[in-house]
Amino acid sequence: MHEEIVRTGGKINLFLFITGRRENGYHELYSLFTRLPGPQDTLVFRPAERESGIRVACTTPEIDLENNTLTKAYARYAAAAGFAPAVDVELIKGIPHGAGLGGGSADGAEVLAWLQRQNPSPLPEQELNALAARVGADVPFFLAQGACMAEGIGDQLTPVETDLEGWHCVLVCPQVHVDTAWAYAAWDKENPSFSLTEERKADKNNRSIYASLYGTNDFEAVVFAAYPVLAVLKSQLIQHGADIAGMSGSGSALFGLFRDGSAAALAASALKSAEGSPTVYGPFKL
Repeated sequence: MHEEIVRTGGKINLFLFITGRRENGYHELYSLFTRLPGPQDTLVFRPAERESGIRVACTTPEIDLENNTLTKAYARYAAAAGFAPAVDVELIKGIPHGAGLGGGSADGAEVLAWLQRQNPSPLPEQELNALAARVGADVPFFLAQGACMAEGIGDQLTPVETDLEGWHCVLVCPQVHVDTAWAYAAWDKENPSFSLTEERKADKNNRSIYASLYGTNDFEAVVFAAYPVLAVLKSQLIQHGADIAGMSGSGSALFGLFRDGSAAALAASALKSAEGSPTVYGPFKL
């Protein structure tokens, strides 16, 4: 083994519906995930002298170095595959923490992928995906390629083609942290009983149908009520020319999708001085 540097981007939910609540507390989703080329986390894998185990180093204060998606992914893989090489991982965060972009899930997936590459007897794909879902609901997506329709707890993935090729994305990340557990609890309180009718579900083979759902997110009602600045920023994305705007996951990141690259660049520039002093990324070409 030798030192290896890996960079990974996050994701946005082009739409997100909460469709059920399981007895174990997990929620079922109906969502369309797509990867973003940036911002990126960097992971540096370095073989270690000790017998086995993973050690994580990261300067981001919110990261628990002993209990995170990287250590969880390593432990799950070692238990399933009986393969536990000694490795030190330096995590350099570029994806904002707690923004609904799946940065932690992306990092956990990279640990699984690294272990697969090192393992002389890698796990079968189906077993790896099942293991990834136990690390985190979004982790299987980051092992996949391209956009995916996500169902179940986010682990039932169907690759799809979007109609966004060549579009431009502007990502707006305000100085707000939205706790995912709080967001689910707040949504549960507002929706003690609910169902998603089949009419609201998109035909996975019909891009024109599910494209009409872009920008829809069931979390927005409760999250925007608690954090009004997010509603303001979404409105400003639209005012600055976004053809589609929405919140990713449980927030707090907001995305604007633009057909025109020049409009996207102007919007990104204008939003840097918006309310809430957000960090603005992009535009990225999808």
